[in-house]
Amino acid sequence: MLEIIQKNIGYSFTNKQLLELSLVHKSFSNETNNERLEFLGDTILNSVISQYLFLKYPDATEGHLSRIRSMLVKSQSLADKAKSLKLNKAVKLSKGTANLKEDNKKSIYEGCFESLIGAIYLDGGWDHATIATINIFSKELNEISLKNSFKDPKTELQEVFQSKGMKPPKYNHHEHALGFECSLVFKEKNYLSTSKSKQSAETKVAEQVLEDIRIINE
Repeated sequence: MLEIIQKNIGYSFTNKQLLELSLVHKSFSNETNNERLEFLGDTILNSVISQYLFLKYPDATEGHLSRIRSMLVKSQSLADKAKSLKLNKAVKLSKGTANLKEDNKKSIYEGCFESLIGAIYLDGGWDHATIATINIFSKELNEISLKNSFKDPKTELQEVFQSKGMKPPKYNHHEHALGFECSLVFKEKNYLSTSKSKQSAETKVAEQVLEDIRIINE
C-alpha cells in the first residue's frame, strides 16, 4: 500500500519511516504517532497554497485569496484527498477507532493528509513538498475562477439580503432521527434541507436560495 501511496502523490520517499510515521494515529500509539507531523504539515500546506495563489493571482485581494485557500484546505477537502490517495487504507488505528463509522473518521484522514505533507517536507525539502502539493491539488487549482467570491453560502446570502434592504435570513430548525431539518422562506417559497448537523443543513438551504437568486438575475 505504501508503494501505491507514493505513486499517487508522485513522490518516492528516501526515508520510508517518515511515510510510515505519517500514517500512525495516536489511538494506535500514544508515544509514536503522526501528531507532530500533522502540526508541521498543516503549516507547510497553508504556506504552499498561499504562495501559489499569491503568485498566480497578483491582482486578487487578501480577503479573496484567504477565502480561496480556506476552500482548498478545509477539513472535508483534506479528508477527501486522503481517501483519493488511499491513506485511509494504510492508516494504523486502534481496533476501537478502526470500527468507527467512516463519517466519524474525517478528522483522522485530514490529519493523515497533513502529516503526509509534513513527512514529504522533512524527507525532500520545500521544493518537493511544493511540487507534490500542487500536483495533488492540480484539478482544484485549475478550476479556480476569481469571478467566484468563495464566500460561505450563509455569509453570501446574508449579504444579498442586506443589499436588498431585507432582514437577515431566518433559519427554522427541527431535530429528528436523521439529524436536523432546516427551512427558510424566500419570496413565498419554502426551501428545505436535512443534514446530520444544524450548520450543514443551514448551508445547504442557503445554497438553494442563492442558486435561485442567480437564475432570476441571469
